[in-house]
Amino acid sequence: MGTGATSKAAVEERTRHWLEANYLSALANLPDPSSGVFDRDGQLRCLTQYGFQEVQRKLKIFRWLDRFQFDSFIDVGSGFDYYPALVRERYGVETFFSDFAHSMNLPYGGGEFGKRDHSITLNIARLPFADDAFDVVLASEVLEHLVRPLEALAELMRVARKYVVITSLEALSATRWQRLLSHLRVDPTQPHVERNFFLLHELAAVFGPDWHHENLLHDPTLPASAFAPESVREAAYRDLRTTEAFAAALGGAVTVTDHRQGSMGILVAKPKAGAPVGAPRDDDHALARWLVERTGANQATLYRLVEQIRAGTAPFAEPDRPIAAELLARVRCPDCLGVLAAAGSGAHCAACGTIFAGEYGVPILYPLRFPDPRPEAEWLARLAQGDPHRRRIIRRAARRLRRNEPSPGPLRRLVQHLDRTFAS
Repeated sequence: MGTGATSKAAVEERTRHWLEANYLSALANLPDPSSGVFDRDGQLRCLTQYGFQEVQRKLKIFRWLDRFQFDSFIDVGSGFDYYPALVRERYGVETFFSDFAHSMNLPYGGGEFGKRDHSITLNIARLPFADDAFDVVLASEVLEHLVRPLEALAELMRVARKYVVITSLEALSATRWQRLLSHLRVDPTQPHVERNFFLLHELAAVFGPDWHHENLLHDPTLPASAFAPESVREAAYRDLRTTEAFAAALGGAVTVTDHRQGSMGILVAKPKAGAPVGAPRDDDHALARWLVERTGANQATLYRLVEQIRAGTAPFAEPDRPIAAELLARVRCPDCLGVLAAAGSGAHCAACGTIFAGEYGVPILYPLRFPDPRPEAEWLARLAQGDPHRRRIIRRAARRLRRNEPSPGPLRRLVQHLDRTFAS
């Protein structure tokens, strides 16, 4: 167990402040439309490797969502992204944003991005929802950063009624040696550091025999290798000048889904017992084109919003807006899972008496009376599902991940020093 500056609570708090500061800075310093991937009208201007991979990840996720049957969806750790808005548009279901950093949940632009009355501020290790609260639970690019990863995975499984979808570019290690080296590079004093690494058999133990998994990126099918010189990569992505070319390249990039050599990252699709999974659809190009168009439209909306914020004309919900009745019915007390009632702009738990703040209609549901995750016996049983072999693997993984908590020792400091030396 870490203490002081490296305790789990301290690392989470530093991470929260870091995320808040970076989000507000990004809003204040959004690049000019003349230098972005998309222009002021949402048209493709100059594609980058990052911009390509951001939409490629969406394509991977939506190919799975197209195979599911669901009526509700939540993105846990939604951050800068807008999956709930896309899901609501494509499937017509009720969707929700949520994040650890409160600023990321606020309804900037009023109802423009779909966050008003559909956002919750929370801690993923103790989710403020009843069991089976949402048909689909997504956590994209979150797992690698968590200080309580296995507890969080158990919570995601608990609140999902039908499906859990998780992506991480960094959390899957190909070998034990790669996993060890990744752990040695972790500096737990840094906020939002990548700190959790798993082998495939460990994730199989966590999710069970009926899980599905695929890579996030397959290097040989990308427009340019991630290991090519920067000038080569920039030229390859810049040459994709139209929506059609972008969509075609995306379709080619997702043709290989297994974890063969050259693959990076992982997508997990976990259907719970009885949840139907349809056959893969054959319209990747149409889906990719839709995602490119929607990404451009969202960027154009964001440009307009930032201009309004700077001019003081942006629409905002009122700070003391009460939590919407429909949203209040969805959430529970993170401490005891009791039903919450409205209390001014916040909420009150009738069962344990805890009062939770809220603003702009967003409930702030960090656990207050019981800040630690649920007991190990509870989350371990939820993940292992009575299988002693899976239980042993998960417990070993938990012990290994706890080694990230203390301050770096001599070996870790040496590896980090060598990394800095070669980087410079």
